Amino acid sequence: MFDAGKVSICNLENKAAPGRMPVNTLVPVAVAYFGERTVGYNRYYAAQGVNQQIDLLIRVWRCNAVKIGMYAVLSMSENDGQYRITNVQHLLDDDGLKVTDLTLSRLEENYDVATET
Repeated sequence: MFDAGKVSICNLENKAAPGRMPVNTLVPVAVAYFGERTVGYNRYYAAQGVNQQIDLLIRVWRCNAVKIGMYAVLSMSENDGQYRITNVQHLLDDDGLKVTDLTLSRLEENYDVATET
């Protein structure tokens, strides 16, 4: 069930005028509802082995646009905030439906988010 909240999958883009200081902004490329998953011991300790922190694991309907290194902005959930996508897995769920699992690491500093048009 995808009832935990809403996620915007974003690219980080420089929105500054040419010749100006960079102004990095998150620009949404896809929006979906998500369900939270349990971070298992294997995944947790594998991340710790390469000095990565896993803060959340979510599942959305199959989204081929998402790539490692993109950003996720969660809303309407207990874990609202901005995250970096550290892993993407395209899977079939128990019912044979196409889904995508996203491993997320919370950002220490937030970016501005472009409004959706």
